[in-house]
Amino acid sequence: MRRALRWGGSVALFCAICSAQTERLFIGTYTDTDAHSRGIYSALFDPNTGHLSELTAAAATANPSFLVRHPSRPFLYAVNEEREGSVSSFTIGREGKLKFLGKSSTGGAAPCHLIVDRSGKWLLAANYNGGNLAVMPILPDGRAGEARVITFHGSGPNPRQKGPHPHEIVEVAGNLVLVPDLGTDRIVRYRLNPEGGTLAPAAPAEIRLPPGSGPRHLAASEDGTKVYVASELANTVTVFADSRMIQTVSLLPPQVEGSNTAAEIAIHPNGQYLYASVRGADIIIVFAIDPSTGLLTRRGAVRTGAGPRFFTIDASRKWLLAAGQDSNTITIFGIDPATGTLDPKQNPVNVPAPVFIGAYRGPK
Repeated sequence: MRRALRWGGSVALFCAICSAQTERLFIGTYTDTDAHSRGIYSALFDPNTGHLSELTAAAATANPSFLVRHPSRPFLYAVNEEREGSVSSFTIGREGKLKFLGKSSTGGAAPCHLIVDRSGKWLLAANYNGGNLAVMPILPDGRAGEARVITFHGSGPNPRQKGPHPHEIVEVAGNLVLVPDLGTDRIVRYRLNPEGGTLAPAAPAEIRLPPGSGPRHLAASEDGTKVYVASELANTVTVFADSRMIQTVSLLPPQVEGSNTAAEIAIHPNGQYLYASVRGADIIIVFAIDPSTGLLTRRGAVRTGAGPRFFTIDASRKWLLAAGQDSNTITIFGIDPATGTLDPKQNPVNVPAPVFIGAYRGPK
């Protein structure tokens, strides 16, 4: 489900340290569910205090539900999650100002995720309703070029799985690209050729999850040998070691009621803790990661704003910021370095329909 959303690589933060104390954050929103939202916003975050400054409008664009920054050049890309899917390209200026460069078709409906590959030459976008994957060259002026499309096939037993729904793209070590497909209960695996931008099936070409799981997002260990998959429909995290399933844990607390859907998942940069969010229950669950096996042990859960579609860990590694799509808030948590547990540090910040938060490291 298109409403149901990471920044290039789980915690790959495209963040701006505007001074030694602050980071420039960019926030993506849904403009068609909140009449007050204009598109992309920016704000300053102080990692010493956990304070988020007043929002400023950075760019007016439709449904920028996921953003990514170029790894070496001052360009920002946003999916436009609409029936005719597209990517909008921007130049990042001082004080978080964004200059619009152009809009390019993704070749499919409702793009919900995108990355810039590690070479900085290619933009890859997942078209959720289109059931396909777009590979787009990054042109010399920073715009996304014409898309080459890879079509997915298949379905699953859940009513929401009538066709393929790629929901995320993650590049790990060795040019390995992983794509969770919520519609077909699998993780599709490719090798990316950074010279030509071509994707070839890896070995194995896919990893299967139990029918009806609905894999949405994943987080991978730094070497790519451990993969943690958040399944939206089953509300679970499944752990894979070298493509072999070794553990599945529930994300739901006991006796939970109502409709619940897993959303985001991320590994703390220290590799010791894993976080996952659930909408409906509106919680973020904390797990400890066994350093030798990669297995998970639940450490606790905290309440957050309604509809925590996305969260991110800031560059200082001390804070987790959660976007509450349905409560129109960003909730800020301090991270206990000894346990990984979360502690809300201030009142939520009001933002219209926030669905993405990321930072940009660059000039003021």
